[in-house]
Amino acid sequence: MTRAPPKPLALLSLLALAAGGAVVRAADAPGAAPPAAPPAPAAAAAAASTAERDAEYLAFRADFDAHRFAEALPHAERVVALTEQLDARHPDLARALNNLGATHYELHDYVAAQKAYARAVALIEEAQGDLSPRLVAPLRGLALTFESTGRSDLAVPLLERAVAISRRAHGLFNPAQASLLTPLIDGYVAVGRFKDADRVEQYALQIREHEYGTGDPRLFPALQQLARWYTSTGQRVAARQTWERLKSIDADAKHPDPLGQIVALRGIAETYRLDFQEGVEPPPPPRPGELPPLQSALDLDPMRRGQSAFGPDYVLDSAGQEALEHALALAEHLEPPAPLALAVVLVDLGDWQLLAGRPERALPYYQRALPLVPADAGGAESAEGPLSRPGLLLYRHPAASTRYRDQPAALYVEKYAVAEFTVTEAGRVHDPKITEGDASDTQRSAFLYAIGHAIYRPRFVDGKAVATEQVRYRESFRQPKS
Repeated sequence: MTRAPPKPLALLSLLALAAGGAVVRAADAPGAAPPAAPPAPAAAAAAASTAERDAEYLAFRADFDAHRFAEALPHAERVVALTEQLDARHPDLARALNNLGATHYELHDYVAAQKAYARAVALIEEAQGDLSPRLVAPLRGLALTFESTGRSDLAVPLLERAVAISRRAHGLFNPAQASLLTPLIDGYVAVGRFKDADRVEQYALQIREHEYGTGDPRLFPALQQLARWYTSTGQRVAARQTWERLKSIDADAKHPDPLGQIVALRGIAETYRLDFQEGVEPPPPPRPGELPPLQSALDLDPMRRGQSAFGPDYVLDSAGQEALEHALALAEHLEPPAPLALAVVLVDLGDWQLLAGRPERALPYYQRALPLVPADAGGAESAEGPLSRPGLLLYRHPAASTRYRDQPAALYVEKYAVAEFTVTEAGRVHDPKITEGDASDTQRSAFLYAIGHAIYRPRFVDGKAVATEQVRYRESFRQPKS
């Protein structure tokens, strides 16, 4: 199973956790004993330092919230220095260091960010122990810096610790832990712990179900995330079930959401498209003591509802087309109209017809979509439009290119090859040739066969599909280090 590499996350939520919108002083904490009154000159100096620090913090916060991170950095550094002058063990120092780490992180200075976060963790542990809820924010920040530098092996234990602290302090299903689960999932994927990632993805949905209930439309983001996770990891049956659940929630008469239904229906169709690309997902093995399910004659003939030129395992199930046609009916009757949503579904249906080997049926869908892309989006044929360049719809990677993909990259060397070819107006690949790369002859031959059977969405010019020359595709191959 593979997943897209984790992207750096904004730390605005981290800042909010760390600062809470205002500076909290030790004297304001519940149960804190009032400090002894210092001599008058010392009291005046302390008050002046506190006022200066508060002013610097407000300046920092204004710049950080406006994403002016370079301008925020000197203010963050000044807040740390002024807090240290007041008291090297001041409770606000950990917060100031956390904010400094967040600023360095946004500026991609991960070494400096790690130092600031590590100091914050050490201060909190010394003052409040290893289970203080205040550790959650700097542990998360420190983990993100490690993930951003490719050290997910160091990030994962920090995030696991932060999650455990959060659940101990606020409950097993507290919503605040959601900001920890996404980087934890990314970390698990990076180190190859896919079962753990799968478990956390499901837990993220359970948190929202505990918060909202099982049929609430506010579950949309969590269900969508889980369905996409299942899709990206090859669990397409589970993905379809999740998309179906989302569709039924959005179809509820109490709170209908046609756009949400369209998203779910497109997700369902995508799982069937991937069945056609990667092969139908095999059924799970029977549990101990269970007999395998009986197969009917129809089950043994996967060509019953689709067509395929690639063998019985690659089925283009018509249920995917039915889902898209349902989405089209919804998109055509949206109020207010949503031309872009309609265009997206039309393009999907055109793509489906190409995959089915019916380019003559695909063309009307594409041509109908062309005028629907708004001008402010550049138009369908613009540089950013969906029909402005060939779009890859089907490519079955050669077996040699998928080998070792779920293993740590450090154990392998990577070879590659680049093919150049023409995409015809019908979306087929013509005359592929290897133009560069260090892959072996066997790997190149397998790559040329695979790319030669790829299917593309063609480029459109003036409303007509045209051939596109010099299209390139790069394939990589892993080999164990000798």
